[in-house]
Amino acid sequence: MSNLQFRIGAAIGMTVIAIVALLGQHFFGTTWSNRCDPANVQFNLLKSDPVVAFHAKGELYTWETDEPDNSWLCTGPWLSVSHVGDSSALYPEVWTNLGASGWTVDGPTFLPNQDFDVFHRVTADGIRLTALIEKEAFWVEVKLDAPALHLGESGFQ
Repeated sequence: MSNLQFRIGAAIGMTVIAIVALLGQHFFGTTWSNRCDPANVQFNLLKSDPVVAFHAKGELYTWETDEPDNSWLCTGPWLSVSHVGDSSALYPEVWTNLGASGWTVDGPTFLPNQDFDVFHRVTADGIRLTALIEKEAFWVEVKLDAPALHLGESGFQ
């Protein structure tokens, strides 16, 4: 066997191993994550919240970052909505919208010009959702979290 044939065989073998490993991880990870949040019930609670569809008057655009519970550790889903524009004008409007959408401030405001706050809302099923609103330099971000369904298991038994 020549050196060139060996190298070609090794390259093909490594490529096959990589493809099999990636496909195996993908299918196993998907099956396992369905155990964490079957049918994405927890994630859909966040996705259907009116805060996600809200658009502030002065925003240039919004972007949404979705993170359903697809981890192997069953960490819980989250969703982030960023309102880009003048954050000083957007923050009070987004903050007010959280209250109007049924969210309640978690605890007192500690600083006179605080540029973040934590809200919570309890659904009809008794699930406690949390929302963190933060004013950044050029946007206002609202991060919604739902608890993991299998809290304490960390995905492994």
